[in-house]
Amino acid sequence: MRVIRITFVAAFAAFAALTANAQATRPAATPAPRPAAPAPQQPATPGGTAAQIAEGKFAVIDTDAFADPKQGIQRLVAAFQTVEREFKPRRDEIQNLKTRYDGIVKQAQDTQKVASQESLAALADQADSLKSEIEQKQAAGQKALDKRVKELTDPIYKDIGNALQSFARARGVSVVFDLSKMQGVVMLVNNGVDITDAFIADYNARNPASTASTATPGNQ
Repeated sequence: MRVIRITFVAAFAAFAALTANAQATRPAATPAPRPAAPAPQQPATPGGTAAQIAEGKFAVIDTDAFADPKQGIQRLVAAFQTVEREFKPRRDEIQNLKTRYDGIVKQAQDTQKVASQESLAALADQADSLKSEIEQKQAAGQKALDKRVKELTDPIYKDIGNALQSFARARGVSVVFDLSKMQGVVMLVNNGVDITDAFIADYNARNPASTASTATPGNQ
């Protein structure tokens, strides 16, 4: 008798953590250009004038906060919500298949001492078929999900990066460090250099959520 394999990857687990997954693969907001390090002496240019060295402040920002459903960037949150709505039918379909698979496994376990070899073999075939179908749909769905997230969020992230540079320059900031990429490396002791909330508020005021792209998805 073949033994039904009980171990199974949770149906479309990627969709259960949709926002986190999309955030993990998103491009980082482009920080302001890094100024040249000051030299002991300013070298003379071919024209005889001293080279100018940039001066300015630095600030920190937490780009993970951009996708916060309540306090994040509204256009970005709206894009993730659009993806969630579009892919809910796929997630539900795979969850239903997973429920059927679990039911067959339980039936085989409960009847393995009394059922015939033929009956148990038939259950094993059904379980294998369902497992294969779920894995195929999960792989195809993840590929389509990644494509759709990129399609909707890449233009927004590009715009955020440009807006962040303008925001920083207007406030005399020359360098912006992303705290979400430097966990355990940077210790913030003065919250006054954190521009996260101020930038999000400024961006939302200039770019309401209604400007987020909700174009009809292509082939999924």
